[in-house]
Amino acid sequence: MRPRPTILVKLLAAFAAPTLALFALFAYVAWQVTRDDLDAELGHRLQAVAAAAATQLNGKYLVKLEAGNEQDTRRLQAQAKLAEIAEATGARLYVFDPGFGSRLDTGRDVPIGWHYYTAELDRVEIGRVFARGVAIASVTFEGEDGRRYKAGYAPLYGGDGEVVLVVGAEAPAAYFDRLDDLRGSLLWWGAGLVVVVLAASFGVAFLITRPVRRLAAAAERIGRGDLDAPVVERRGGRPRDELGVLAETMDRMRAQLRDRDARMQQMLAGIAHEVRNPLAGMTLFTGILQDELADDERRGHADRIARELGYLERVVSEFLDYARRPAPEIGDVAVRALLAEVAELVAADAERGAVAVAIDVAAPAPALRGDAAQLRRAVLNLARNAVHAAAAGVAAGTVAAADGPAVRLVARRDGDDVVIDVVNRGPAIPADALDHIFDPFFTTREKGTGLGLAFVREIVHDHDGRVDVTSEGGETRFRVTLPARGPAPPPPPR
Repeated sequence: MRPRPTILVKLLAAFAAPTLALFALFAYVAWQVTRDDLDAELGHRLQAVAAAAATQLNGKYLVKLEAGNEQDTRRLQAQAKLAEIAEATGARLYVFDPGFGSRLDTGRDVPIGWHYYTAELDRVEIGRVFARGVAIASVTFEGEDGRRYKAGYAPLYGGDGEVVLVVGAEAPAAYFDRLDDLRGSLLWWGAGLVVVVLAASFGVAFLITRPVRRLAAAAERIGRGDLDAPVVERRGGRPRDELGVLAETMDRMRAQLRDRDARMQQMLAGIAHEVRNPLAGMTLFTGILQDELADDERRGHADRIARELGYLERVVSEFLDYARRPAPEIGDVAVRALLAEVAELVAADAERGAVAVAIDVAAPAPALRGDAAQLRRAVLNLARNAVHAAAAGVAAGTVAAADGPAVRLVARRDGDDVVIDVVNRGPAIPADALDHIFDPFFTTREKGTGLGLAFVREIVHDHDGRVDVTSEGGETRFRVTLPARGPAPPPPPR
């Protein structure tokens, strides 16, 4: 069966994951919005710088400059003005023609006619500057030094009002350093949020699962019949949350079950008293009648009455034992001695049914802690059923002594458990009966209360164990698995 998600996993899926996803989305949007705003701000500033520089230049003069006029006085004056603006704004300024050839540059080593390859990458934007006479900004690009740059372009008019040149203002996009800082801060905040969300999820899961585990343990105790221990300690006042309400409700249920169980036991004790007294009288007078009819042919009827009264006495005893079973008195139990005692108790029945019973206990002999009397009763019940089934097989001729013992009591250590198998070679249990064989009052015999195997299951469950049954291949196996006492023995040497 596929494991179900735990409360922690559900909290992480319902709380942590959406929170972290929303923070990641917020961080991305904040970073992107900040980047766009800073990019637009730098573009507007460079456009303004380029436009301001254009007002200080004579486009009609600059457009006529040719290679070799680098030292022209008017050109040097214009270059000095650009240098002042560049120093004030921190931008590099240059002037170029429609063919991207230089006319003026704050870099003194740039000759007239120098081709601006970087500006040529913005030919679409610059084309709009020449065509419409509007200032415009370029997209951010990476320079030869590996840094990011941005440029703003403004028109420079000639004497007839026509755009003849373009002034460019270029500056490094220093805001990318701020964006890197912002991204680092967001990552640190994100890591901190992850830690906080995970810690909160673990804390909430712990606060939820701890009382849930307590309630589960209380439910287990109630299921085992322990109705005395309270579900929660009463501290007065109303419960603080839904789990407290559930605990209070379970505790009221426990108290009600205890009271009902007490009333039922009283009722059963009364029934037993009322039934056993007439049975005792009937048994007494039946014995007298048997003595009086010792030589009479009607003696068989008296014997039949005695057997039926004995059966009724067993029914009453089994019913009361099942309903009033005491809590286990835990102590050390030697499994080998337990099986030997059970084999001795079923020896008379086995002899009458011509059934051989064998004991097989693996070395070292396993030991466990439990109520020796109740465990002996559970195994004895299984062994008696096995002997009766094997005797039926012997009577039907399906079980032969040559094939070995018809009933085997087997015990071994299996890790942290002790496994006790009660095996018989009698008739198989019908497949449709296997699912109900441990149900109270279910039986496949003509006469039987159906409480024996239910009693076995209750005893085993009270010892934190389990009982299973398989019936196939001509063999029926009841397996009782109980917690072992002490560490597991070392594996045998190879």
